[in-house]
Amino acid sequence: MAIAPAIVIGLCIFGAVLLSVGTIGLIRDGRRIATPIYIVFGLGLLALGIGMWLVNLGHSLPITILLIVTSILFLLGNIIGYPALTIFLLYSGLTILRKESRSLGNALALLAGIGLFFLPSTVRLLAPSDIVSTDFSYMLRYGAHLTVMLVLMYFGFAFAAFIAASLLYRRRRIRTEPEAIIILGSGLINGKVPPLLAARLECGFAVQTKFGGRPMIITSGGQGEDEPRPEGEAMRDYLIENGADASRVVAETESRTTEENLRFSSKILSDPSAPIVVATNNYHVFRAALLTRTLELRAHVVGAPTAWYYFPSAFIREFVGVIRDRFRFTVLSICVLIIMAVSFTIIIVPAMVPGV
Repeated sequence: MAIAPAIVIGLCIFGAVLLSVGTIGLIRDGRRIATPIYIVFGLGLLALGIGMWLVNLGHSLPITILLIVTSILFLLGNIIGYPALTIFLLYSGLTILRKESRSLGNALALLAGIGLFFLPSTVRLLAPSDIVSTDFSYMLRYGAHLTVMLVLMYFGFAFAAFIAASLLYRRRRIRTEPEAIIILGSGLINGKVPPLLAARLECGFAVQTKFGGRPMIITSGGQGEDEPRPEGEAMRDYLIENGADASRVVAETESRTTEENLRFSSKILSDPSAPIVVATNNYHVFRAALLTRTLELRAHVVGAPTAWYYFPSAFIREFVGVIRDRFRFTVLSICVLIIMAVSFTIIIVPAMVPGV
């Protein structure tokens, strides 16, 4: 049966537009979570539209192969990918707790692994019976189960988009010589620079060296309640002790958060729109990049390597931070999903009951 040409053309055009928007956004900036979403949906719709066009021409093999490959990938993701991810999170979570401090932030990978382990059985417990009914108890259970599924899918999709956008952004190269390199603080231990912060400093110093020592380095961090001196000063001293030119390193000592690191440090620039590089750890790169976009800074963010076992918990913490930064949007999205679930339950479920 031939597919309406208008549908085929519409899918191709819409897919091409999404793909173009995503690709242009990735090339120009890359500091948006929506970028990989546009690219993936654009590719999918464009491939579907071309496949339908080929079907109309009598060539059904390409779209058949596309559907088979998609189904295989989906099955492999559930049969192999889900258990593998669960095991990895459990292992990395136990490893970081064994090698680092036992804090809630470091326990996130372990908690996520435990959550994924029990999630399938928990969802099954919430599921309504196979016999469709219009009873209030059935409708309530059906609506609650559908709401939970939609919310889980939303956060799963958002997390996947966050990972994809982060990985794509980290492949970007510095295109313009920066006026300054802002190195974000992460806390001192007994007044000294710990290894995690040292990695950031060395990363920023490497960028300065790459540009012949010309960019100014701004070490950013205030004094915490448990710290004997401002973090920015300790960071500056560390760089000078390790070969940095003292005249090319400035300490910003008032900030207490990543946003304040960026805002207060940008005031030191000759112009707020001057190009800068921001140095942090690799797990923190994309969230810092999102903040620079929100603050309208002309910035490129680079990251220092982090131990593999530290990365999962840190990455989950960063995702939670992004959700918190966009709290209103997240709440609005969840409300829309709840309305969709309730509407489907009230309108569609009764129509599924025989004789009603």
